[in-house]
Amino acid sequence: MNILTQSYGFLLGKVLQRMENKFGDLLAPLEIDSKQYGILSFIQEYPYSSQREIGEKLRIDRTTMVNHIDHLETLGCVKRTKKPTDRRAYSLLITEKGNEILNSCRGFLKDAESEALSVLNEQEKKLFKELLMKIWGSL
Repeated sequence: MNILTQSYGFLLGKVLQRMENKFGDLLAPLEIDSKQYGILSFIQEYPYSSQREIGEKLRIDRTTMVNHIDHLETLGCVKRTKKPTDRRAYSLLITEKGNEILNSCRGFLKDAESEALSVLNEQEKKLFKELLMKIWGSL
């Protein structure tokens, strides 16, 4: 066992990289990436959120967030509307096209995860998810 394989961060990073690469490959024909998928999912669940709110929740910096929203708006997936309470801020809504894209690629994430975790049995997958949730909840 070399020094890298003793690192939790390295190992988690490599598993994540494998999942993201597979997920990215599946999303590419739809012209979105994994972060944009996450943004669309968030907007679908929390309509009228601002770019700032989404960026904070998903931990995406402001400049990158603007670029993602610009791209999603160009594709016709989201619509910006002025917030009535703050004319400097925009509320975001997912469009019908955005909903169609999300619906067509919902299974892609599951496929990417299943492939990366295929070496685990169902009990191990459940334990792995529980441990990840425990760590995430403490952050």
